[in-house]
Amino acid sequence: MVILFGLIMTEVLHRTMAAMIGAALCMVTLAVQNRVPSLTKVVGWMDHGTLGLLWGMMLIVGITMRTGVFEWTGVLACKMSGGNKTKLLLLLCIVTAVLSAFLDNVTTILLIAPVTCKLCKLVNIDPRPYLISEAIFSNVGGTSTMIGDPPNIIIGNLLAKYLDFNAFLFNLGPGVILSSPFAFYYLVYYFKDGVKGHLSVDIPKLQKMYPITDRPLLIKCGVVLGCVICSFFLHPVTHLDPAWIAIMGAVWLLVAFDMHHCHEALHAVEWDTLLFFAALFVVVEGVGELGLLRFIANTLSGMVATVPVEGRQYFSLFLICWASAIFSAFVDNIPFTATMVPVMMQMVETVPGISIEPLAWALAFGACFGGNGTLIGASANIVMASKAETEGYHISFVDFFRIGFPVMIITVVVSNIYLFILNAMFWQSHAGA
Repeated sequence: MVILFGLIMTEVLHRTMAAMIGAALCMVTLAVQNRVPSLTKVVGWMDHGTLGLLWGMMLIVGITMRTGVFEWTGVLACKMSGGNKTKLLLLLCIVTAVLSAFLDNVTTILLIAPVTCKLCKLVNIDPRPYLISEAIFSNVGGTSTMIGDPPNIIIGNLLAKYLDFNAFLFNLGPGVILSSPFAFYYLVYYFKDGVKGHLSVDIPKLQKMYPITDRPLLIKCGVVLGCVICSFFLHPVTHLDPAWIAIMGAVWLLVAFDMHHCHEALHAVEWDTLLFFAALFVVVEGVGELGLLRFIANTLSGMVATVPVEGRQYFSLFLICWASAIFSAFVDNIPFTATMVPVMMQMVETVPGISIEPLAWALAFGACFGGNGTLIGASANIVMASKAETEGYHISFVDFFRIGFPVMIITVVVSNIYLFILNAMFWQSHAGA
């Protein structure tokens, strides 16, 4: 794991190659311990839901790009902002956060990033400040609902006895709203001139230069994309895997696009990104096989038990929120969340003075906001960086870390204060009950 981060941070190798080497080293380590997993098990470690969702949405977005709608939407966004760069950034961040609350973060970035890239190309500005801000706000916005971020889905499923969709929205939503302005102002402060001032562009001229180029194809794309997004929204009712929805939508659109030249559409799939995710999943699960996740979880549980009863609830909120944030910044938050939920349930049963619901919100804030800490902290970050790379703009691990890690610290501090206030007002009297 250390070697993997070293290779990604120093950029000695492309991140995809670094992840593949890390996966190979994990297998070697397990082999030395005579614990070599079968190929079937290793393939099972790869999150097929994420990979399928990425593949399907990349195809849908790639075909939709041929219609000129992203350029047209970019000009519209520029018009709505009045040419003000800061207003444009605010508009894009709000749209991203709202979409991410109800759609998967990866889907949101796959939809919003092409619009951003086309817009920045039209007005001749660097898209990186806007893309990085969108990735950050996709993680922030996704925190507010049970379906917005994978850790929340895991928490909601494993703690369905205690929590429902409304509980997530009413407890996490205000924390997200409180944290968002601090994150936005920091981004404006960091990027400075990159997101300040006005764009010297002729909006009417741009509207004439970039109309919709293929209306029949746009109608087909709109119908398919609309059905896919509606199906995503209905996930709490239908329980259909978002990956299947995206894949079926992509197949339908391929048939409607051109059944004899599908290889042209397949060029839109960023295969190196898919390979990076596959290898990264193997690394994370391999580390889990070595017992690292369980060791961390048990250590946290032991630390809570040493604190006096009257302060355990506050300490457990602080510890779980910060530990999950820092850990999730460097390792995929999905296995960590899946490991921590049973540990928290055991803590509540064996350690007096704490209750499960506040701990669930602390874990959700930490795991979701922690994704902003590094480039590999969340899937949306990697997708954003890959999209920037295809447009000729490089975003390194260090570049993202300088921006994302302070945002992570700021938002976790705000959410921690918010949790302490809720605990003092509503939860403390019920702790351990």
